[in-house]
Amino acid sequence: MKTIIYDVLHNITFLISGFYLLGKLSSQPITQDSKQSLRILYGLCLSVLAIVLMQMTIEPAPGILVDLRHIPVIVAAYFAGPLPTFIVTVAIIVYRFTISTNFAAYAACFFIISLAVGISLIVKLMPLYSKKTFMTVTLYATLLHAVILGIVLRDTGQIVEILSVITPASFVSSWLTLLIIQDIRMTKLALRTFQHKAQIDFLTGLHNSRAFSDYLTDIKRQSIFNEQQVALVMIDIDHFKSVNDTYGHEAGDDVLRQFSKRLRDGVGDTGYLSRNGGEEFSLIITDFALTRVLALAEELRERIETAPFTTQTGQTLRVTASFGVASFEETTANIDHLVRHADQALYASKQSGRNQVTLHSVQEEIATTT
Repeated sequence: MKTIIYDVLHNITFLISGFYLLGKLSSQPITQDSKQSLRILYGLCLSVLAIVLMQMTIEPAPGILVDLRHIPVIVAAYFAGPLPTFIVTVAIIVYRFTISTNFAAYAACFFIISLAVGISLIVKLMPLYSKKTFMTVTLYATLLHAVILGIVLRDTGQIVEILSVITPASFVSSWLTLLIIQDIRMTKLALRTFQHKAQIDFLTGLHNSRAFSDYLTDIKRQSIFNEQQVALVMIDIDHFKSVNDTYGHEAGDDVLRQFSKRLRDGVGDTGYLSRNGGEEFSLIITDFALTRVLALAEELRERIETAPFTTQTGQTLRVTASFGVASFEETTANIDHLVRHADQALYASKQSGRNQVTLHSVQEEIATTT
């Protein structure tokens, strides 16, 4: 009995270590919506785990060897979807038939297929992360394993002795593995949510200044290799301080939210919108002709000017905005100067009377540095 316990513990330790390392394949949970190449890699890794488990046999009775090869199939069917499940199922069956072709091999083949199909159906019909689904999958796998072993070993006279060891081992291994993997996946999902929130401005729902900096850094790196055109539009609400001073900060927040929505509706999927702080916004557009960028900026300016803004208290406000545009490589030869040049163009709009779009030029740069 002591040897059997050690064998079971070795299998469980291997499973936990293996699935922990598999969790490092991707920063996001692997699902049926993941990239096909990643799902194939996951299926192959699960196949390796299963084949190793087939070597780590447990001997519940003299001359009787069983293993926990079915655990990777459970994981694949429960979490990863049809493709990884198919890969690990086929790998186990093929490998098993290379060892021997007998009744036990066909029974093992039937067990693995029934396991893969059954768990896939359970997961499809029940909520993935519910406790009920979790327990249903574990019980189904354990009972199916016990039934198949009972059929294969019916003539040995040792069924009760064997099942009294293997059934608890199978249940604990399945339950513990699913619990650990589910915990890892939920942690990844929570981390992804926190990372997303950390880059979103809480008031407007646009990207914040940190997200803007990260995105612009990525764009700069890409432009080195792709030679893509990058335009930056800096936007500032005119006389916004007077809105806060006259109507209060709650009215100012109403304006910011409506202003952001108009920008978002006007830009759509064309560019990357951010609120950089206060009443300052930015728009990054790639692979757009400069004439189209200027036309879009003018459309946004008109969208803001033509319709009044309404506060929650029913007050109606007229709001305008100034725009500064710089483009790599049309107005800016060095992409590291793009922000400075767009800011200079925005300053020129403010100096020239506000509520207008200004494209960066050498004259704007001279005016802001003298």
